[in-house]
Amino acid sequence: MYEQVSNLKKLLDGRNISEIITGNIRVFCVTSGKGGVGKTNLSVNMSLALQKMGQKVLLVDADLGLANVDVLMGLYPKYNISHILSCNMSVNEILLEGPMGIKILPGASGLYELANLSTMELNALIKAFSAVTSDFDVVVIDTGAGISKNVLSFIHSSDEIIIVTTPEPSAVTDAYALIKLIYKYSRKIHVIVNRVDNFKDGEYTVKKILNASRKFLHTEINYLGYVLEDKKVLKSNMEQIPFYAKYPDSLASKCVTNIVHNLLYGEQRPFQNNFTFDGWIKKFISFVRNPAGG
Repeated sequence: MYEQVSNLKKLLDGRNISEIITGNIRVFCVTSGKGGVGKTNLSVNMSLALQKMGQKVLLVDADLGLANVDVLMGLYPKYNISHILSCNMSVNEILLEGPMGIKILPGASGLYELANLSTMELNALIKAFSAVTSDFDVVVIDTGAGISKNVLSFIHSSDEIIIVTTPEPSAVTDAYALIKLIYKYSRKIHVIVNRVDNFKDGEYTVKKILNASRKFLHTEINYLGYVLEDKKVLKSNMEQIPFYAKYPDSLASKCVTNIVHNLLYGEQRPFQNNFTFDGWIKKFISFVRNPAGG
């Protein structure tokens, strides 16, 4: 314990956390009400598409139970976010470089320990993230599926939420159930329909969600688009290479390009973006420490 405190004192380097200069950043939290809908695959490939469109992207693996962002890209992380505090490492020392130049922050189990951070530890973590704020334009957070406290903490602390579903009735039902839990606390909620046979399949599926949200929740959900069923996706998964990098002309890749274009240049955002890395960390830990939405 004494050694960890000593490391934190070195990390803080005697400076006030309020003196750190941070920049604006867009934070997208990709989640789903049900597992197995392709959420992580979309997180990875959307990150690549964002990078190709000129955004500097950080992909955070926040699926604490079944983290597999690294698996999809054939990467083998040696360190993760927990080493910032335990080993006095910087964020840059932990980051992995993925295809097309995106950066990946490997997740760590046991992030519930963040609920018990001291003020000094919290400031150290904020400082570590703030040090790389200017390096990125976009953060994509791949959460676990479902409505656990960990998942809801990531959702509530993020700028915009992207919910992934498929046309399967249980996936649609679970997606709407998730929206009911988060819509009061989220500035913007987007929906993607994955693994559709055609565009009508996507539109039919999302209309169920949009209509229910308008009628019962009195809220608007933004439809980002659909991803067509594509055998190249499975093939690229087996090769541990993202389909957007391996098969850029595939149907799935073209759909992802359209989705990311809508995300960046589609509907005008109705709020001013003043999100920062340290602001995100503060909000996240606030929700870890207290019941989500409380």
